[in-house]
Amino acid sequence: MKGKLYGVGVGPGDPELITLKAKRILEQVDYIAVPKTAEGKESLALKIVKGAVEVEKEIIELLFPMSYESKVLEEGWSKAVESLKSKLDAGKSIALITLGDPSVYSTYIYVHKILEKQDYDTEMIPGIPSFCASAARAGISLGENKETIAVIPSAYECEELDHILDEFDNVVLMKVSRNFNLLREKLAEKNLDSSAVIVSKCGLEDENIEFDLKKIDEEKLSYFSTVIVKKAGMDKK
Repeated sequence: MKGKLYGVGVGPGDPELITLKAKRILEQVDYIAVPKTAEGKESLALKIVKGAVEVEKEIIELLFPMSYESKVLEEGWSKAVESLKSKLDAGKSIALITLGDPSVYSTYIYVHKILEKQDYDTEMIPGIPSFCASAARAGISLGENKETIAVIPSAYECEELDHILDEFDNVVLMKVSRNFNLLREKLAEKNLDSSAVIVSKCGLEDENIEFDLKKIDEEKLSYFSTVIVKKAGMDKK
């Protein structure tokens, strides 16, 4: 009998935000699979897990190259799938951990789709998305009453950003460290800079929350930074 693959969301950074179900799954599986973008690079997701669970089992490292080329990505997914299948075919269970939630811009979903089509048993264990945790840490709401919300995964790549900022009540801008100065200028042009907050390294020891975007140094800005824009103004400053 084949084993089961779980896609486990471990939240944005604070181990206490790992759900009870995620903790139970992590404790009961035979292996924990860890996605990495480069060999030897520390996994933040695994660090979070170790803060909540005693990890006394084999770790499977999966390499997912940072690339926009379809061929490179597909090769990475294929190699990861084969590594997982060797364990699943032996009847072993695996938890593939991912930051935030496995259904929100997660590498896990590509592996999930491939294995699901090959009749492997898979299940996603939801986690707290970084932008939900960021709003909570900043003490603001993401949406109230009939407010609309847009989530932009990579602001610097979004060709529709002007339209989105004009049309939606609240906008979440993820991965803003690249070309942050340009984004800050755009928000200022639209008189939205005072209606925004940036949260970096949410839930980690060096977390930073700033309501004044002018104070942010782009060169020192963490990759794990999210800007939340609320046209109606911030609930808290």
